[in-house]
Amino acid sequence: MAEYKDYYKILGVNKNATDAEIKKAFKTMARKYHPDMHSEAEKAKMTEKFKDINEAYTVLSDKQKRTIYDQVGEQGYQDYARGGGASSRARSSSYAGENPYQRYQQYTYGGNGGGFSGFAGNSGAEAFSGGDFSDFFQSIFGGMGGGFGGFGQNFGRSAASGQAAGDVEAELALNLEDAHRGGNMQMTLPNGRTVTVKLPAGVSEGKKIKLKAMGNPTRKGNGDLYLIVKIRPHAMFRLEGEDLHVPVIVMPWTAALGGTIFVPTLDGPVKVKVPAGTHNGKKLKLSGKGLSNKGSLYVTLTIDVPRTLSKEQKDLFAKLAQIS
Repeated sequence: MAEYKDYYKILGVNKNATDAEIKKAFKTMARKYHPDMHSEAEKAKMTEKFKDINEAYTVLSDKQKRTIYDQVGEQGYQDYARGGGASSRARSSSYAGENPYQRYQQYTYGGNGGGFSGFAGNSGAEAFSGGDFSDFFQSIFGGMGGGFGGFGQNFGRSAASGQAAGDVEAELALNLEDAHRGGNMQMTLPNGRTVTVKLPAGVSEGKKIKLKAMGNPTRKGNGDLYLIVKIRPHAMFRLEGEDLHVPVIVMPWTAALGGTIFVPTLDGPVKVKVPAGTHNGKKLKLSGKGLSNKGSLYVTLTIDVPRTLSKEQKDLFAKLAQIS
């Protein structure tokens, strides 16, 4: 069995943390450890750290997953992993040799018996995208979605008025990177049938993808299944339509003198020139770097003052203060 993960410790919050506190901690840590913000020598280490942070937030930001995670707890998971052993708690909790999560998973997504598998395979997603979860996560939530994509809890609702009988709508949750890249992806339907879905690159929130004859049966044949795209919040980028917004820190001397910085994009970091005399909060626009090539990336520059200074740096700042 996989080793237990303390998601609260990973995010640096206590078990009574509010949703707002969890979200704030996630954003802070994700920006700090995002691989694109580190050198090549540190990238592999930061990628693993970022995976843990993303996984912890995936669980603790979801009310259902968090409840299940808390209710079983570390001891319940350890009892299950050991097959119960001689633990009196294991005997009283009935977790000895039994998957303690199965009792919850059967109620997931409206009681469809273990949930649906999400996308997998041909996405081309980066190693730290939402589809790459640990064995521990999979042992708990493997049947509950949350992989590359995943059906939302509105799966199986009747389609909008005016559509044919038997048509069904389902909310399809995607990570921002996956929505940006698109591609052919495999999906397992509740009836066990595996189909290949082609997502266009830059697919936007609310977009409907039609799967012909994959809906409910009628006397005239099966209706259609409409997947409605829902894009999950991202640790670094804020999505508005097809545009993205990202904050980037610059040093005071770069802001004053101008220079080159690296800016994260969904396709990897790019070099951007900072004009001399840049003020705090200045925005730079990178056309074609949004969710799709029709969108833009807006970079908000934040001037950061070093927390510690060498004697030489202090002397230079003092001199600057005298002549200013």
